[in-house]
Amino acid sequence: MYENYLALIPFFPLLAFLLNSVLIKNKLTNVQAGLITFMSLFISFILVIMTSLHVLDKGPVSVHLWEWMSYGNIKFDISFVMDELSVILSLMVTGIGSAIAFFSIGYMDHEEKVGKFFGFFALFAFSMLLLVHGANFLVLFMGWEGVGLSSYLLIGFWYEHTKNGNAAKKAFLANRVGDFGLVLGMIGFALVFNTISFADLQHPDMALLVANKNMLILSSLLLVLGAAGKSAQIPLFIWLPDAMMGPTPVSALMHAATMVTAGIFLLCRVSNVIVHFPIVLDVIAWVGALTALLASLIAMTQTDIKKILAYSTVSQLGYMVLACGVGAFSTGMFHVFTHAFFKALLFLCAASVIYGCHHEQNIFKMGGLKKKMPITFWTFMVGFLAISGIPGFSGFFSKDEILSMALTNPGNGIWLYSIALITALLTAFYMTRMLVLVFIVPPAAKVEDHSHAHDKKHKKNKHNDHAHDDHTHEIHESPSVMTIPLIILAICSFAAGYIGLPHIIGGHENSRLFQGFLERFVAKTSGHTELSAQTEIIMMGVTTLLILGSMGLAYYIYVKNDHVKMRDSLKAKFHTLWLISFNKFKVDEFYELTIIKPLFQFGHFLVDVVETHVINGVVKVVTKFTTSSGQILDDNKPERLEMGILYIVIGLTGIIIFIFNAFIFR
Repeated sequence: MYENYLALIPFFPLLAFLLNSVLIKNKLTNVQAGLITFMSLFISFILVIMTSLHVLDKGPVSVHLWEWMSYGNIKFDISFVMDELSVILSLMVTGIGSAIAFFSIGYMDHEEKVGKFFGFFALFAFSMLLLVHGANFLVLFMGWEGVGLSSYLLIGFWYEHTKNGNAAKKAFLANRVGDFGLVLGMIGFALVFNTISFADLQHPDMALLVANKNMLILSSLLLVLGAAGKSAQIPLFIWLPDAMMGPTPVSALMHAATMVTAGIFLLCRVSNVIVHFPIVLDVIAWVGALTALLASLIAMTQTDIKKILAYSTVSQLGYMVLACGVGAFSTGMFHVFTHAFFKALLFLCAASVIYGCHHEQNIFKMGGLKKKMPITFWTFMVGFLAISGIPGFSGFFSKDEILSMALTNPGNGIWLYSIALITALLTAFYMTRMLVLVFIVPPAAKVEDHSHAHDKKHKKNKHNDHAHDDHTHEIHESPSVMTIPLIILAICSFAAGYIGLPHIIGGHENSRLFQGFLERFVAKTSGHTELSAQTEIIMMGVTTLLILGSMGLAYYIYVKNDHVKMRDSLKAKFHTLWLISFNKFKVDEFYELTIIKPLFQFGHFLVDVVETHVINGVVKVVTKFTTSSGQILDDNKPERLEMGILYIVIGLTGIIIFIFNAFIFR
């Protein structure tokens, strides 16, 4: 019975995609198209809950659909599995996906191509469920590529605008680089273990690990490259901020519970192998730590509400990857779980604000929305407190454990902990900055930010944002179809952390329930120094005080003072650092100079030189030779015809002798 449930879970989103695609010509209303997608995900969510209860009680459920082909002892079959790891992602994809789909019914109410949007939405969910439930590398890869395709379609949904199309292509190409690493890594694992099944990798043969150490290290690093592509880590993080060009619910879907968590999911899938190679773990840890720090530094100066949340996502993903790098895979997934709720909440709140502000996204053109959008404000406040790591909210529990695991990691623990702590403080600052500028500071007290002009001459004259003032009286709370998902996600953002309480709070019976459940599948945390209860309490207290101090500093700058003058004075004092952050460390320009332009030049060389002169020249020579030979053979003189045939026979004989000597009799 549960095997049938498992097979049906991806089926309903696929059915929604097909229905929306077939009925699109009938011009479905946003409610009709949205309900088809919402109901499909909600039904899958019910099936996931029922199957998950069985997994909790009796262990994994698997179903074999058909065998595609075999190569030696390696079987390429289409099989699904619901184990401890896939339970978590399944609940997130279907549960949070349902909430976002319901929200989208209201948000996309004025969109003409609504059937197409919800069709792509359902296709994305189907692909993600394939990825999550794949029992082997083959099915995972099918879902992995399906997610890449559907994300391209969703990001470029408004393709009429050039920026949107470019953002979609950028995401697609950046992910192809990661996918190249994934394919090579999969092949390496298959050659060593003679299988592509994840069940066979859960308890790998130590003799194989030792005998094929170098091969497995290389393959693991290639899988890390694949994970870096999907989860937007250095050096492939550049696509995720530009993915904001799609509709905001798409950002919530991809940034919270689905696409960007696929990389962490992959690392956990092979955790029982890579945990035996310290060099691989070190690479993962440093990639995550540096990504978290870099993204938080960039978010400090951004003015687009969605861009700030996008870089926040990159930073939080760095936290998750860092946790995997220090061997705390279950802790990394715990942060995936808590982050899914509060980041989906923050993005949907941002969508509600954008909807209410007539699609304005610059936080310096908003303000004073607390009274006009109270539900959006208070739900945003919950997400803000959760991502900032305030005690009692979900983000606190997962972030605190990552900091603890980083500090107690042998070797580079103190450095990794320092970077993670600085990132936490920066997160609290830029999230407070966004909160007060959007909801607290009244519009009349703010002026337009000219940062997009780079402000090279430090212009002192500012212009009041009359555009916002003209629409202030029109701003009102979003409809209930949008606020109900916000309330549900706010409750989850508060409560989700209580299933992973630390020992000093939950005791031995009620602590780390989430992590303990997950460690039935992923590699267990080991090799870390055990902290005393007193030390943990001191760490929590100090971290919380520092975070509150960072939030207070942002509040002091933007609320309690003339933040315009203070911002300008700080910008002038640290202008070089400000420019570096605002220009995103010139990473895009660096790639443009070192990779994209050389590739374009090489392409032009191939077309203008190689194809025009070499290939076309060879074709002309062969054509001329063939024409001349034909004229000889067509000659009516018998002796010339016989000589031509003789030359052909001699030439073929010489070629055959050369091939035999060179390759067969070597």
